[in-house]
Amino acid sequence: MDIIELPVADEWPHRPGPEALWQESIVLTWQDVDQSIGGVIRIGQHPNRGLGICTFGIVEKSGIGFNHSLANIPLKATDRFETGFAIGDFLRVEFAKNDSRWVAHDKDCDFDLTVTNLHPLYDTWALVGLNNRFREKFAASHTEVAGLVRGTIRLGDKHWTINGYGYRDHSWGVRDHSDSSAQLVNLFWLVGSFGKDLVVCACETVSASGGRFNTGFVIRDGELDRPVVKDISFVVDADGISTRGGRCVLETNKFGVFDLQIDGIGNVVLGMQGESADATSYFEIGMPSSMRWNGKTGGVHLSSMFNARGATRPPARLYGISLQQGLYTVPRWTPSASLADFKDI
Repeated sequence: MDIIELPVADEWPHRPGPEALWQESIVLTWQDVDQSIGGVIRIGQHPNRGLGICTFGIVEKSGIGFNHSLANIPLKATDRFETGFAIGDFLRVEFAKNDSRWVAHDKDCDFDLTVTNLHPLYDTWALVGLNNRFREKFAASHTEVAGLVRGTIRLGDKHWTINGYGYRDHSWGVRDHSDSSAQLVNLFWLVGSFGKDLVVCACETVSASGGRFNTGFVIRDGELDRPVVKDISFVVDADGISTRGGRCVLETNKFGVFDLQIDGIGNVVLGMQGESADATSYFEIGMPSSMRWNGKTGGVHLSSMFNARGATRPPARLYGISLQQGLYTVPRWTPSASLADFKDI
C-alpha cells in the first residue's frame, strides 16, 4: 500500500482542468444507529459546463423519508468558495483540517451536521493501487475518510439530535460515462466504521467494457491493510431492487477475517444524471445501516447497483424506496390477498 496523506487544501475546490467533462464531487453518508435514521448527500459540480447536481436523501426506519435531488442545476460563482461548496440555494459544505460542516434548508428540512475525521485524509487510489482507464475517465483523484457525526435535523415538524457515524469521499478530474471503461454496470460500495476501533471500505465495480476490480482498505487501531471480499449477500425487498440488509465477509492478511452483519435503516435513490451530454443511465440505491461485528455495533453505508431494466425506464414497482421529492412516507410491501380471496379462483 502506498500511504499518502493529503493536505487540507485537497478538501477545498480544485482548479478545473481544460476538459469539458472535468468535474468535482463530494459525498457524505451518515447513520445514527440508535435512532435508526440516516442519509446520503452528494454535490457534483461541472464548472466548465456551468452545471451541478444535488443528491440529498434522508430515511428513518419508522417510515419517514425526504428527498431533495436535482440534476442540471445552474452553477453560481458563489457555489465554489475558498473552503467549500454549495448547490442550488439549498446545501452548503465547508471543510476545515479535521472536520466539515454540512448545512441544508428548505420549508420541510433543516439539516446541520458536523463530521469529525477518524483518520488522516488518504489518497485512496494510491492506497488501493488503482491505475487504469477507469481512473482516467471516472476520477483521476479521489479520497475517502470515515468520521463521527453530530448535529440536528428537522423534517416537517419532527426533530432529531444526531450522534452517529459518517463516511465521505471527494473526487476531482474527468468523468466521462460515454467511455465504456467508466460506464458502471454493477457496483457495491460498503463503507463505515465502529469508531476508531475499525474502519472498513470495500467496493467492487464492473464496467461496460468488461472490467472488474475491487478497491478498499481497512484501518484497525491506526494500521492499514487491503481487504478481499470473500462473500457478500443482500436481503432484497419484494421489488427486487430496494434492500433491507446483508452480510459481508472481508479478509485481510494483517487482521484476519471480518464477518459483518448489516441491518438496513432504509433506502435512498442515488444517481449521476447529467454527468455528460450522452451519459449512460444507471439506477443506484444507498442503504444507511447499522452493522455488527465482534459484539460491537457501528454505522455503515451500502450502495448497490443492480441496474433493473438497464436503468432505461423507471421500475414498475418500488417498496422500501421512493422517487418522490420532498417529504414522503416510505412505501411498504403488503400481502395482495388473504386465503379467503382465492375461494372462487
